[in-house]
Amino acid sequence: MLILGLTGGIATGKSTVSHYLSEKYHIPIIDADKIAREIVEPGTPCFKAIVDHFKPLIPDITIIDENGNTILNRSALGAFVFANKKELKVLNSITHPAVRKRILYLLFKSYISNDPVVILDIPLLFESGMDWLCSRTLTISCNSKTQLERLLSRNSELTKEQASNRINSQMDLSKKLKLSDYVINNDFGLKELEENVDNFVKTNLLALNVNKDIGWNYKISLWWNWYQLIFPPFAFAGAIAALIRKWISKCL
Repeated sequence: MLILGLTGGIATGKSTVSHYLSEKYHIPIIDADKIAREIVEPGTPCFKAIVDHFKPLIPDITIIDENGNTILNRSALGAFVFANKKELKVLNSITHPAVRKRILYLLFKSYISNDPVVILDIPLLFESGMDWLCSRTLTISCNSKTQLERLLSRNSELTKEQASNRINSQMDLSKKLKLSDYVINNDFGLKELEENVDNFVKTNLLALNVNKDIGWNYKISLWWNWYQLIFPPFAFAGAIAALIRKWISKCL
């Protein structure tokens, strides 16, 4: 199973590429942003830990939604932590372990399903050290002016300073480009971006047998698949062995 780590700076177009790869090529996506939202839902351990720590610092850390549920005030929390690197580290220390655990579980499910390729869509791929799980990494890039304009357009409630704080809270994009195996530039429009993604697939992923009509051509070894389902320890051992091989290859 090939694990493609997909990352990029905020508002560079990473999610657009992820969606396009999923829709056109039917590649399974493990979305870290989606997981991060799920693990802070009301009643979860992360929700309680965040409220307990940040309530004295952010009085309106929680709000009532339209259904009468008490939820995180993500806007207030974001504005606070992106202007305070120390507290951002605290927030990450609460959420990142839970996100990693969920990602490993979903990778295990993909391994059991014999998916030939899965995409790890992780904004902080290199910052979190999760790139060691990946067979290859792909970074979506754009120039800083376009990045800021897109972020302000997407999040109209942000001031220019707040938007800049969010961009600067992540690893510098130039460093991500140096660490990444592949780079796709997104300085232009959607059509150009999709063409670049198609070229990336054709140039770098031909060995995975892309079928232009139905997407990825899954080749499943049924006997091994059923064997792993019947005897979970073998499946677990196989998945762990695969991850160890990836870690060793990254270290060499």
